[in-house]
Amino acid sequence: MNKFKPLMVENLHVAYGKADVLCGVSLEIQPGKTTCLLGSNGAGKTTLIRALVGLTPPRSGNIQFAGVDITGMAPYKIVRMGISCIPEGRRVFPKMNVEENLLMGAYQEPSAAKIQNRLARVYEIFPRLRERRAQFAGTMSGGEQAMVSIGRGLMNEPRLLIIDEPSLGLSPALVSENFRVIRSICESGIAVFLVEQNVRQTLAIAHQGYVLSQGRIVAGGTAKELKENAEVQKAYFG
Repeated sequence: MNKFKPLMVENLHVAYGKADVLCGVSLEIQPGKTTCLLGSNGAGKTTLIRALVGLTPPRSGNIQFAGVDITGMAPYKIVRMGISCIPEGRRVFPKMNVEENLLMGAYQEPSAAKIQNRLARVYEIFPRLRERRAQFAGTMSGGEQAMVSIGRGLMNEPRLLIIDEPSLGLSPALVSENFRVIRSICESGIAVFLVEQNVRQTLAIAHQGYVLSQGRIVAGGTAKELKENAEVQKAYFG
């Protein structure tokens, strides 16, 4: 087994003012695997993502990526390290067209040839985006905006892709399509950290995962182990 861990979080504490949000969170994400984070609203999932990408510095603890300490590192440097984040709610640039949105994901890449290769790859994954590359992103459907958001994240050619609530606001058919794409991204060799409330579909594609409750990791293991965990079954499967 490859012992190299692209992301390791150890005893992370994050607070807003005097309010503790994350309390001693530890987890790891392995290369070429999908790791999920399950938890209800208010559990601290978004705060953890903000800490991982440098937007909310932790009070204490350690975050390592590819053997480098990135705790409190500036977000643009974390992106340069090979971490991309697909935010909750997609957050496209509405008054920019599809291709301009995608190119924003490669703003740190100086090579025009590499950018064009990445763009071609995104259009291969999402043919509809090629068809609508001149359309303003703000006029697209929620499912199409989800494609733009994921494509933009891939334009950084990440080693780790963090995806926050990809099923939010989408129809069941589009949710299934999104999860199919996420699975194929992982199969291409990119580590995926999938933060979701859609437990059934998430565990169907994840290799391993964790459950976050009130700022603490309360369960962890393989997807199979989480499915069989009594507390997880009680909380999410009735």
